[in-house]
Amino acid sequence: MKTAKCRRWLIAIFAFLLLVAGGPGSLAPIAHAEEAIQLSVIAGIGGEYKENGIVPVQVSVTNGGADIEGELLVATGDRGNNEFSVGYYQSVSIAKGATKQVTITVPGSELSSNTYVALMKNGKIIAQTPVGGKRYNYDTLMVGVLAQSQDTANFLGVLPKNAVSYDVRVLPMKPEQIPTSGAQLQMINMLVLNNFALDTLNEQQIQAIRDWTKSGGLLVMAGGAQYKKTAGALADLSPVEVTGVTTVSSLSSLVADKNKPIELTAPFTISNGTLTKGKVLYAEGGVPLFAVQNAGEGKVLYAAYDLAEEPVASWAGNSRFWADTLIKAFGSSLDSSRMSNFDRLWPLQEAADRIPALKIPEVSWFALFFGVYALIAGPVLYFILRVKRKQSYMWVIVPGLAIVTGIGIFSFGAMQRGSGVMVHQTGFVQLTNDGQAKANAVTAFFVPSSGDYKVTIKGQGLSQPILESRRSDQIPKIWASIQADQSEIQFRDVEFWSMRKVASERTIPDAGTIESNLSYANGALTGTVTNKTNFTLKEVKVASSAQTQEFPELLPGASVEVNLPFQPSAQMRNNQKQRLATQLLPQRLQQTPREQSREEIMLDMVEYWQRRGVQSEVMIAGWTDQPIVEATVQNEKVKSDSISLITSALEVKPSKDGHVYYPVGTFDVTMSGSSVPVEDEGEGYRLPAGDITFDINLYRDEKKLSITNLYLYTWSDDNTPFSKEVYNWKTKAYEPFEKVFTNNVMTGDKAGSFLSADGIIRLKFAHQFGDHRHIGVPNVSVEGKVSNP
Repeated sequence: MKTAKCRRWLIAIFAFLLLVAGGPGSLAPIAHAEEAIQLSVIAGIGGEYKENGIVPVQVSVTNGGADIEGELLVATGDRGNNEFSVGYYQSVSIAKGATKQVTITVPGSELSSNTYVALMKNGKIIAQTPVGGKRYNYDTLMVGVLAQSQDTANFLGVLPKNAVSYDVRVLPMKPEQIPTSGAQLQMINMLVLNNFALDTLNEQQIQAIRDWTKSGGLLVMAGGAQYKKTAGALADLSPVEVTGVTTVSSLSSLVADKNKPIELTAPFTISNGTLTKGKVLYAEGGVPLFAVQNAGEGKVLYAAYDLAEEPVASWAGNSRFWADTLIKAFGSSLDSSRMSNFDRLWPLQEAADRIPALKIPEVSWFALFFGVYALIAGPVLYFILRVKRKQSYMWVIVPGLAIVTGIGIFSFGAMQRGSGVMVHQTGFVQLTNDGQAKANAVTAFFVPSSGDYKVTIKGQGLSQPILESRRSDQIPKIWASIQADQSEIQFRDVEFWSMRKVASERTIPDAGTIESNLSYANGALTGTVTNKTNFTLKEVKVASSAQTQEFPELLPGASVEVNLPFQPSAQMRNNQKQRLATQLLPQRLQQTPREQSREEIMLDMVEYWQRRGVQSEVMIAGWTDQPIVEATVQNEKVKSDSISLITSALEVKPSKDGHVYYPVGTFDVTMSGSSVPVEDEGEGYRLPAGDITFDINLYRDEKKLSITNLYLYTWSDDNTPFSKEVYNWKTKAYEPFEKVFTNNVMTGDKAGSFLSADGIIRLKFAHQFGDHRHIGVPNVSVEGKVSNP
């Protein structure tokens, strides 16, 4: 009887322990909290986002319980097994019965199907829900649309694949979805404004559109009779100054397919204006219909009509026409794969590991320590203890001496590292022609002791921690907050004597320019280069093709004289670009064998951008120890060091007699069509048996260019032999390449037939092999004379 009673008691106790430790009752507090707190999440724009750039995650929190203060956390970087790397957060305070909306900005590369949003209090999850949404690849062209009609610009989503090889996604936007920082618009490649009241946006949102455009965004401004309200405060970005409204009876210049013309049954309303800058693409009766101009690193396309107005909106040739127009207007800027990706910053990451102050002690010091130890632990101790007949003490003294020696070596290393945090920043800056600069940086910091550390990266832009092979729990140990003017990153439970790194991308609005007054004449590139930036440049090199000239330094405001030999036919080949990056290495580092230096590693950034066709063949590169991103470690004594590579394309001007040579990289070369699906590989395309068409846009600076010689270099990374043809704009037919080019040179007397009225040379390449083959984007340079129109 007693045994049965004891058994019942044991079962009851065991059941109670299960209930407390892991049974359903243990979930009661969280379940109750989740009932009190309701979370809903929308990622990106309407639940769609891109895997690069900054993605807004909008969280709506409804509090059905007591007042609560805590943090909203987006847990990202899922590595499987419910382990997350980074949490992007924002502090919140929600009253009882209230609903609050919070937008947390998160790098798109870190979002995945397992990403979740949680409301946390005192380090514990109160409620959580998955982020969800639809993710698009980095090479998707994302088009945001601000318009009166939600269906405006839907035709952009069905652009013909033989003209635009990448996917296009059109996203209607609401005013509240426009952020207050240009960096937070990075997810969008193109923004269409059409029949939209711009003044419904606040000043910060309008400035964000302006900043986004100047840093590389593609802006389309349209609206017809409503154009002025659409352009609003951004009217100065337009290539056309609109003075009023007019009508046209035909749109004969808008031709995409001769079998699908636009038929107007009534006068068609358009905005009326004059070109102030840039280039007119299409006109009707002298009135610009489409025009484009550069705005910093971005481009602005003007359209004179309302994109939603019939009969153009439902015109059967609309998508084909816009594919041609976008290629003509934006060229290679449409290639969204050129956009920044932190995975491409590995040279800066690797160089950041090499903190100059963090060096292994000299071998001689180790030899001295061990020599003294060996001397004392061996003959000295033996002699002393033998004299005193205490040899047995060796069993105690030698281990103790080993411990003291180890402590001494450890202390010496710690003394060399110091007691503060070592911060080392490596940067890569690309100066633009309008006083701005694109800057990438990796900031590494080495900590002397374990604990929590908070890093602040000041300025607008994207900053995110570089993930290492460290594992974490469901609640990440890295917390980050991307704000409009700075980013804060907390590293928790950092091990002593370890390193953490943060990658940053910024647009520097007041970087200045490298002004060049260079021209080609008599077999040389000559002239002056002036530093109009605030950077003190050292070990500067000016490069033209494979030739370089080095200068010890170039101070702000100072100039140097350039004299480099050149041959127009010796343009940069694709396989020579790595050699150019090597030649930019300072002379002192080329002379003797050595361990790979920070500078040599960082020059791989130039090689990458050269392969992408972003850098010009004529360029300048120099080094500075000025940090390009302001980084601080809160409440810590910091020892800082930095090195940055500053680069800029150099403009080549006509000589006094008008003679000019435009090197490779000057003109935009874009794919304009193909007979088969193609795979974009950045510097070229891979395609099955079929053909691909390239357009070379020779238009430049509103000046008339009379061609003397056009030099062309074609290539394939798998050495595929392919046929080549050139389009004759007079006969409207292709002709064999060898008939137009002799030894890859087209002389000026043939330009009249093979150069279109708006400065386009069209090439068709084809192969007939059974597998996919590579065809590279051709390199082109031009020699000739320029004159004002």
